[in-house]
Amino acid sequence: MKVRVAHGPTGVRDGVPIGYTRDVEGAATAAVNTVQALTQAGQGRITMDAVQAALLARDPGPHLRSSMRIGRDRIASADVVNLVPAAVSVTAFTQSAARVVVWTVAVSRTAIAEGAPISVVTAWATHTVELVWEHGDWKAKDAAGQVGPTPEEVVAPGIDSPLGRPLQSGYYTVYVN
Repeated sequence: MKVRVAHGPTGVRDGVPIGYTRDVEGAATAAVNTVQALTQAGQGRITMDAVQAALLARDPGPHLRSSMRIGRDRIASADVVNLVPAAVSVTAFTQSAARVVVWTVAVSRTAIAEGAPISVVTAWATHTVELVWEHGDWKAKDAAGQVGPTPEEVVAPGIDSPLGRPLQSGYYTVYVN
């Protein structure tokens, strides 16, 4: 499937967005889509093999290898986790590598324990994605996440906080059902 967006993706392969421009905005978009694709693979909605072929570098780092193990051969679950990017910041960029921080909110609808009623849970997280330019596209070399900060914690983020840096508007979300 072909897609026409300013900085990518330019297409979708096996349910995974591919094809980004070799600039700050393309790196930001690739990082957001990587975080979302890893989440979808972790739920069994797309295969980790498809994510690996489309978005991951040939020699992934330790955090990314761990995510790959978690998402490998998952069976699709009735539980739903939607990961929505709230802000993205490119904290380092060259023509061959980029570091992108993606602040997300996750919305989950699931039973917290077996036999418990269905609950809706939200959680804020910050994901750092290390990208490399490989085979004509941005590929994730490593990706790590941590819980938080919540919105009330970032009213005045310090310069050391990824959210204290300028935010990029170069990412797009695409609703696919």
